[in-house]
Amino acid sequence: MIRLLIFILITAALVFCTVWFADNPGRMTIVWLGYRFDGSIGMVALGLLALTAVLVLLWRGWTIIANSPGWLGRLLGSRRRKKGQQALTMGLLELASGDVRQALKHTRAVDRYLEDDTLTRLLTAQAAELDGNNDAAKRQFEAMLEKPDSAFFGLRGLLQLALKANDREAALDYAERAHRLRPRNPAVIVTLFDLLLTSRRWDRALSLLVDAEKAAVFSENELTHRRALLITAKAEGAIAEGENAEATKLLRKALNSAPDFTGAAVLLAGLYRDLKQDNKARDVVMQSWGTAPSAALGAIFRETLTGDPLAKVKTVEKLVATNPSHVESQIVLAEAALEADLWGIARGNLEKAMATKAEARHYRLLADLELRENQDGAKARELLIKASHANPDPDWRCGACGAETDRWVVSCPSCHSFGSVDWRAPLRVHQDDAAKENAEPETAKPSAITQTGVLIDQDTDSDGAKDGKATVQA
Repeated sequence: MIRLLIFILITAALVFCTVWFADNPGRMTIVWLGYRFDGSIGMVALGLLALTAVLVLLWRGWTIIANSPGWLGRLLGSRRRKKGQQALTMGLLELASGDVRQALKHTRAVDRYLEDDTLTRLLTAQAAELDGNNDAAKRQFEAMLEKPDSAFFGLRGLLQLALKANDREAALDYAERAHRLRPRNPAVIVTLFDLLLTSRRWDRALSLLVDAEKAAVFSENELTHRRALLITAKAEGAIAEGENAEATKLLRKALNSAPDFTGAAVLLAGLYRDLKQDNKARDVVMQSWGTAPSAALGAIFRETLTGDPLAKVKTVEKLVATNPSHVESQIVLAEAALEADLWGIARGNLEKAMATKAEARHYRLLADLELRENQDGAKARELLIKASHANPDPDWRCGACGAETDRWVVSCPSCHSFGSVDWRAPLRVHQDDAAKENAEPETAKPSAITQTGVLIDQDTDSDGAKDGKATVQA
């Protein structure tokens, strides 16, 4: 609207001037350097307008000529950037293919065309690392720390080199610095968390979980479990130092965070038992039994019971009522009933447990039952033989390396994996029962062990074909 108004005003002014000059033609005489010019005022005005237009055109032409080097430079710069980007792409492709020499060749082209030392250093460092020259790669990554925009990538490279060299202290330092630059980077958070666990810095790991939650690195269940593990790890240290009150406080906090956490429940119940606070120990077991029953909790519960065997059975029945269908409930009640000479209750619960999964401990309890109830030594020996071939008993075992421990611990004593110890049965490799029954010692066929460690019985049929059978039970 404003532009239209300005156009109308200019047009009106021009029309006014034209009309005015037409009504007042007048004449003008100019004498300059011996020349004389006679003309009307309108012609003089028209001549001045034409001269102005010529001067404007000349100025525009000079501006284009003066700026032509910049335009040419931009054109050439665009071509250089295109060549540099092509060299960068080829360098990355060569790195992916493992051709270090060609990757370095393209790196030099990137440096020549793009003039960006960050890209050059990154490609050179990766090529050197791929070639096994970690010292050269480290120099390039350290040089990247000088610029704020490339410092994070330099720290990531140095972190990977430190992990490769198994320098955990240096790796922890690089990870902390990288995390300060980018607090929500998932890869850095995960690496830093693992390094903190290795160095047993539980408080720092707990604070890192706050950033992990903001970055959505772990699921809600994982966060809860990791937080409970870290709190329990602090409690474990407090127990070792004799700070029982602090340990109790921490274990309560861990159980409030994760009520189904068996490790914290076992530690807390065992701590109360050792402190002769039997009622509190039983309360802990009662609270945990409904969500996470285990033989370790059952053993602690029975150890804290007092009175005659029949009274103990009544107390155990209250515990079992919180989770009656679980196999551990059936086992702990069978053990208490066996001690009280309640043969029917013991046998009934053992049969229920074995219907789910027959284990060696079930046969041993049955053998004890046969001896005490029927004084049948032959039957007891038969059951003990079955126990030697049955599924192994569950125990505290590392899920990472399979090592067995005598109690629950935060970190595996063998492989130092964090939070990997749990109440589980080991893998048991054995021959198929039917194959064992049909096989004769003098004609037994050789067995083969596959790459996964499964024992395979090879039987040859009448056509000469081999039929392999394998079973693995956990």
